[in-house]
Amino acid sequence: MKLRFLFLAFAAYGTMTSGAQNYTTFNPANETNYGYLKNYLPLKQYVNHVQYPNFKLGLAVSANDYLNNNTVKAVVNGYFTETVAGNEMKMSSCVSSNGAMNFTTVTNFVNAASTAGVHVFGHTLAWHSQQPTGYLNGLIKDKDPVPFADSDITVWTLLKSKDFTQDKSIGWTSNKTTYGFSTSFVTDGLQVNTTKKTTNTYDVQYIVMDNIPTVTGVTYQMTITVKGSAAGNIHSKLGNWSGGANAEIPFTTEWQDVVINYTSTIDNSFLLFQHGDFVGDIWIKNIRFDKSVGGKKATRSCIVMDATAKNANTWDNQFWIKLGSFNAGDTYEFSAEVRADNVAKASTQTHNAPGSYVTYQAIGDVNFTTDWKTVTKTGSFTNAGQSIAFNLNEFSGANKYCFDNISFKVNGVERVTNGNLDGTDVSSFAWRHYGDASVASATITANYNYVILPQSIPLSDQEKHDILVDAMDRWIAGMMNACGGKVKAWDVVNEAISGSDSDGDGFYDLQHENGDDANFFWQDHMGDLEYTRQAVRLARLHYANSMASKGGDDGQLTLFINDYNLESDWDGNKKLKSLIKWIERWEEDGVTTIDGIGSQMHISCYMNDATQTSKKNAIENSFKLMAATGKLVRISELDMGMVDASGNDVATANVTEEMHQRMADLYEWIIKKYFEIVPANQQWGICQWCATDAPTNSGWRADLPVGLWTLDWYRKHTYAGFARGLGAPQNPTSVDRIIIDSNNQAPAPIYDLYGRNLGNDLEILPAGIYIQNGKKFLMR
Repeated sequence: MKLRFLFLAFAAYGTMTSGAQNYTTFNPANETNYGYLKNYLPLKQYVNHVQYPNFKLGLAVSANDYLNNNTVKAVVNGYFTETVAGNEMKMSSCVSSNGAMNFTTVTNFVNAASTAGVHVFGHTLAWHSQQPTGYLNGLIKDKDPVPFADSDITVWTLLKSKDFTQDKSIGWTSNKTTYGFSTSFVTDGLQVNTTKKTTNTYDVQYIVMDNIPTVTGVTYQMTITVKGSAAGNIHSKLGNWSGGANAEIPFTTEWQDVVINYTSTIDNSFLLFQHGDFVGDIWIKNIRFDKSVGGKKATRSCIVMDATAKNANTWDNQFWIKLGSFNAGDTYEFSAEVRADNVAKASTQTHNAPGSYVTYQAIGDVNFTTDWKTVTKTGSFTNAGQSIAFNLNEFSGANKYCFDNISFKVNGVERVTNGNLDGTDVSSFAWRHYGDASVASATITANYNYVILPQSIPLSDQEKHDILVDAMDRWIAGMMNACGGKVKAWDVVNEAISGSDSDGDGFYDLQHENGDDANFFWQDHMGDLEYTRQAVRLARLHYANSMASKGGDDGQLTLFINDYNLESDWDGNKKLKSLIKWIERWEEDGVTTIDGIGSQMHISCYMNDATQTSKKNAIENSFKLMAATGKLVRISELDMGMVDASGNDVATANVTEEMHQRMADLYEWIIKKYFEIVPANQQWGICQWCATDAPTNSGWRADLPVGLWTLDWYRKHTYAGFARGLGAPQNPTSVDRIIIDSNNQAPAPIYDLYGRNLGNDLEILPAGIYIQNGKKFLMR
């Protein structure tokens, strides 16, 4: 019987995939340690649906892999009851840089999984990451300025720039391991090292800048500061994956500012570099895009500070406004007209006499553009002092900062003398350039030449709100229509909570932009409350609309807020407590209803016992906190790395047998604690985020042992731990034989050896081997 059963099992799964049946077996290269794994059933068959009737066992996969890779499809269909698309149902995967929407992959994925009897969990409707950022920013950009009819000069003004000595990031890259190149950041900025010539120049390629607000038909001037270990060319494209404007960027072994003109063929572009035909190093310090604008020549009196490039600190160059004594709690009103040669910000400090530091962020950051703009700041001082310092090296390059019409009131009384700078009195102002021995009085430039440019008109806050509600409405409507009512549960908002409490209310704030222009933070423009309330409202509205042809809204839509680090031990689960508080705030309107909480749980197993105990205590506490809300509880993205006793991540190849077993035990403990603590009527389920270990070139936890299977689809000890957590016996045999009287029916689903659900009526089934409640039995 045993041999015959094993043959049937292999034959069955052999029909699902061609030449890749390893996901059903142990590793034959090490039968001593892994042979026992062949006796485990598919994971979903260990779920006791009598005891846990609502529990869903999920696996995250690529939707394209599910549609095109037979092994992935067989694992999802045969081992799990729910699946999640890792990326394909996120906004940037469906909405292009011009706003066009394409849901073909989504529809095919949802239909295929549903046909196979697998639930699809939607991930995700609202998030700040993986958004079509250029498109969304374009919707709420300033209204175009009206050109001057009598302009007397044409100048190049900044469109967008990137300083790689400060912004140490690039976008997508081709496979670095395959094509023999690497990217890193050094003192001089971005360094790209290529070790071999590739077949195609485009084999080595990467997006060096993204979300460049280009307009079709407009010519832009790019200036790049670049050098190489040898002379060569970078092949570039300003555009998107569908096309764009191409140009060759020459470089030598010396730093040069290379100027290239591009005429854009699309709105909203990225800058793509390719150089598979070059071997050696390329260094890029900065890239700047400018646009041509007609302006008017003008002069004015103002303070002009030529700040040197940053040496070490943001306060290497400083400008002061001397106010006289003020106290903590005093109110202030600051305004000034400011500009700079390069877009920059200045952080501020409270000082006594200039140079005598008291505290940071005196009045917050002051932003400079290349146009004259009026900035205002109001508030109350947190500390006593005598002067306000402006730190002029937040922007690391040399820059020219201009100030005019300066007013600073304390408790309603003006403290600045000669703020319009028409006279010669500079007693209210001081500066120090990097390298100066001491603070000096600032000087007024009486005839500062500049160019007046047409000014764009910012949208009002209400205009931005309304435009983005429309954009969110269009996106969610499209997604719900593409799913056809088959996706009944969603992460409606993903990763909303930050890790900081700026207002001191005891709870973490929502995430906000804070200089991160690679992402799009809807809440910055819609408001912290409206962002989530609108997402929930639109999800329920458009799910109901998608069900109109199916008899109407069935009331089954279930919406979760999903986030990471909810099991944090370093802050006593403060992020989870903050999320629970925010859910209360979002629901205070009496309309918004959030059904569940998703805890991602991208965790590690620790060899240090004290650390592991602390982590487990926080995990257990997170389950208790979520259960206490009465909401549904879902472990949404479970995966696990290994950290050695010294606190270092352990690469997959270096994981010992002891470590593997410890990880298996932790999986078992987590799942059992979930069942123990979370009431059955609040259990949504658990989703494993990584089926296999991560490849070395993975964008997610690269080269870490995060899977239940190896990269070759052999079961790992973690598979056994996961199975034991679900209810598998400690040492299963190939057939846990149970002779069942056909008159003794049980309500749990019955499966055949192919993993197909046959209902729960034993009387209609022929004699054979079946699986129920995680046990194989023989019915005669």
